Amino acid sequence: MNRKALIAGAIFAGLVLVTIGLLRAPEKGTRPAGERPRPIPKLKTGDFDTLEVTKGGATTVIKKQGDGYQIVKPIDYAADKDSAKSAFEAIEKLDFHDIVSDQKSRHSEFELADGGLRVAVKKGDKLLADLHVGKAANDETLLRLEGKDDVWAATGFFKYQFDKEMLGWRDKHIARFEDRDVEKIEVTHKTRGRIVISRPAPTDAGAAPEWRVVESSVKVEPFDKRMATDVATTFSTLLASEFVDDAKPGETGLDSPENTITVSLRNGKQYRVLIGKKKGADDTYIKMADKPQVFLIKKYTIEQLSKRPMDFRDKAVCNLTAGEVTEVTVARDKDSFVLTRPPGKTGDDAWKLTKPAGTPADISKANAIAGFFLDWKAQGYAEDNSPKTTGLAKPAITISVKSNVKGHACALKVGGETADKSNYYVMANNQPDIFVVGKWAIDRIAVKLDEVKRK
Repeated sequence: MNRKALIAGAIFAGLVLVTIGLLRAPEKGTRPAGERPRPIPKLKTGDFDTLEVTKGGATTVIKKQGDGYQIVKPIDYAADKDSAKSAFEAIEKLDFHDIVSDQKSRHSEFELADGGLRVAVKKGDKLLADLHVGKAANDETLLRLEGKDDVWAATGFFKYQFDKEMLGWRDKHIARFEDRDVEKIEVTHKTRGRIVISRPAPTDAGAAPEWRVVESSVKVEPFDKRMATDVATTFSTLLASEFVDDAKPGETGLDSPENTITVSLRNGKQYRVLIGKKKGADDTYIKMADKPQVFLIKKYTIEQLSKRPMDFRDKAVCNLTAGEVTEVTVARDKDSFVLTRPPGKTGDDAWKLTKPAGTPADISKANAIAGFFLDWKAQGYAEDNSPKTTGLAKPAITISVKSNVKGHACALKVGGETADKSNYYVMANNQPDIFVVGKWAIDRIAVKLDEVKRK
């Protein structure tokens, strides 16, 4: 090999080594992993008991107390156990990997500038770590120690576990227990009376005990046992949507509650909730009788919880099997129809549209309508039965259902909409108490004429 070739080879090899060195070298202002030790010691259970979380300039201080957690600043209130536990465990799992940068100019890029999310870890008053929490990506979170420029990539620690204002740390449970432990429910309505229901203790053998009425100021027979179970279940996991810290009793209506519901457990513990006025269309004021904190809960929850004694009466609108239905009549200003099926006939041509006459029926649609009347329940009872409120002085729709079983039939008058536009007022079989029935249910039966015609 000639000398020129040797020199060229040596130069090439040198360039390769230089290139490899440059590729391995960190960019200016960074250090590779392992160049410095862990920035804070490993912390385990018992090494710390306090987290100070600062977001948007406001600091929430959370202390571990026995098996629970308490917010001690800016208020004294129970912390959400799951959120606090997750945050404390994240400190124990925290592990540091590479230093991403030591350039202060990049702190804003990494969401680590002063004024961002910050977590201080303490044992009593002793500060163990003061961390700025930045971006998260690829299962790593960028962290910076207060007063330092180094940006670390960390694992076992996620930003969402700490990225909460004080409201996010508060325990939103108004009550929490096992619904199977409920022994008695007492409902005292401001104007609609009182009811007490109970169920015996469960036994090892046989079916679960059923609810029974102990006393009631209004007639609730036949009794709707399912309603009692629904109230117990809703109460057992009752959650606030918002905290109300400065409302006056007159504003909330809790000085003279609309409803009071008391739940007694088999272990002797008792929960009494006061239900006040509505706030707007979607919220209601509520509080426990023995505690000062006022909450707001959403419309859906209050509808499941706040019942009048009469709401425990069975709310069966109709209860006809699909096989026994022989005729369904829907009468209104437009799109009226009559579906008829001879008794015992079940073939593809069983259903006929006898009004309008000579129109073939859509068998699948007719079968679906006939099958809707089995164990059909209303949402509840109207608070005001007057024709002016319910619109039943001149019903918008009448629905009549005939059966091949003697004594079985269903006659419904459909009035106006409720205030929230989601229900109709319905009179069933000329009974004086008016049902509140979901619009979706009426719409399943009172379909347009074109929908029951055979295409």
